[in-house]
Amino acid sequence: DIILYVKEEMKKNNIPEPVVIGIVWSSVMSTVEWNKKEELVAEQAIKHLKQNSPLLAAFTTQGQSELTLLLKIQEYCYDNIHFMKAFQKIVVLFYKAEVLSEEPILKWYKDAHVAKGKSVFLEQMKKFVEWLKNAEEESESEAEEGD
Repeated sequence: DIILYVKEEMKKNNIPEPVVIGIVWSSVMSTVEWNKKEELVAEQAIKHLKQNSPLLAAFTTQGQSELTLLLKIQEYCYDNIHFMKAFQKIVVLFYKAEVLSEEPILKWYKDAHVAKGKSVFLEQMKKFVEWLKNAEEESESEAEEGD
């Protein structure tokens, strides 16, 4: 119901998807009373975001929307100190739930991130990004072998 309503409002008011995903992210994150303990916050966030991933996925059909969401997650984790260590877990969850795809993640990692907490988040994402790059190279070489 929420997805249909928001999509209708998007059309009616001519609101671009990247703007909407920012609003949806903020709304989803503001509905929870977050635990004060850092180690519990990540677990709580993953559970909450897993439930809401279909809603977020509905508004990340364009690369720019996915990039906007990544930046919103980065800013949120930076502004809410208890979320600093949860950034990578959130991105991986959204990748698995098909909210985010590899191209925007790689673009974010390479040059689209913001300065807020950049070194911490890039370090967290290093292994996952390497895995994505290797998976991409493997699928390309498999495609070439198939020709």
